[in-house]
Amino acid sequence: MSNGFDWSNISPTIFGALFESTLNSDTRDSNGMHYTSIENIHKVIDPLFRSELKIQLDAIINSPIGGTRTKNLKSMQNKLSGLKFLDPACGSGNFLTETYLSLRRLENKILKELDNAGQIKMIFSQDESPIKVSINQFYGIEINDFAVSVAKTALWIAEHQMMKETQDILHDFSRDFLPLKTYVNIIESNALKIDWREVIKPEELNYIMGNPPFRGYSLQTQEHKEEIMSTSHKQ
Repeated sequence: MSNGFDWSNISPTIFGALFESTLNSDTRDSNGMHYTSIENIHKVIDPLFRSELKIQLDAIINSPIGGTRTKNLKSMQNKLSGLKFLDPACGSGNFLTETYLSLRRLENKILKELDNAGQIKMIFSQDESPIKVSINQFYGIEINDFAVSVAKTALWIAEHQMMKETQDILHDFSRDFLPLKTYVNIIESNALKIDWREVIKPEELNYIMGNPPFRGYSLQTQEHKEEIMSTSHKQ
């Protein structure tokens, strides 16, 4: 039924709000599950990494046109595609989705600059994807099975939208992008019980972020308290 549906105007992060609306208040409160707005997400990710990346890219874009500028643009794209992120209590995936969108928008600025300079065809062959940033760079742990499905769907929609934006920039590239082929690294598990090294190797990880569920000590169940104590003992 979704064949031919235009996803371009659908906000991937709205799935978080929709997911929250399916839960009653007791369920949300007991599990500390609360929707984080895009505005509040950026209060975390902007000072953590996005603002600095934007400053670096703007400096390259404003540099003199030439071989060094082209080399720096490509290096910046490789830098973006090499970053890996983990949200250990990702819920419906809004932190991961918004971060992916932010990186892809920076990458699209790079591709636009390369295309304007006539460098795209020199750097990428027709059979090679000019897109290097991938949802495979994003990892999540979530205890709720439905939230896992929501998070994966949100990332796929975000990928589809950003690929369409890239195609609008690079008109000469006829490559057919199929976002649902991409694997999403979000697993269903309890972040207090699983070894995070099973999700991503520490040496490969650049940033841990998110808005983990929280309940005050007096509101925690005995199980919650035991999980916390068990985690602190492992450390």
